[in-house]
Amino acid sequence: MANAGGIFGNLFGKKEDKKEEPKQPTAADKAKEKAAKEAEERAKKAKEALDEAKAQPRSNLKIDGKWGKSTTAAIQTALGQPLTGEEWINNSDAKVLQKKLKVTADGLFGTNSNKALQKYLKVTADGVFGPQSVKALQKALNEGTFFPGSATKAAPKKAGL
Repeated sequence: MANAGGIFGNLFGKKEDKKEEPKQPTAADKAKEKAAKEAEERAKKAKEALDEAKAQPRSNLKIDGKWGKSTTAAIQTALGQPLTGEEWINNSDAKVLQKKLKVTADGLFGTNSNKALQKYLKVTADGVFGPQSVKALQKALNEGTFFPGSATKAAPKKAGL
């Protein structure tokens, strides 16, 4: 009579009793997994940046290099500041912009603030915000690239605007 374990019985164990050890991931497996996670994270960040850019308020300014009420309103909107209907940004607007430019936020937009804004806009940083600087600003406001994502909510409109 044949024994279920063969002629040697269960001396060497049953074949089905031998469990395979779980396969340990190799360095290559770990590298692939890490690369996949990093790629997924980059894709997630890129999507968030795209969504943020799409949400950025855009303007429809005439790019003429002339600062006026519409340029001021577009900056105030981009910064999430109340619309004042004034020709120029006010001290409160200037402080918000200075903080974004990482310069002294005193509300007085002088030479150093102008230079910082010109550097941000990638124009000649001479501290004099002339027509070329205004054109670069208007273009950035139209494209929604002027501090994208900084306007967290729509700025309240002043009566008559």
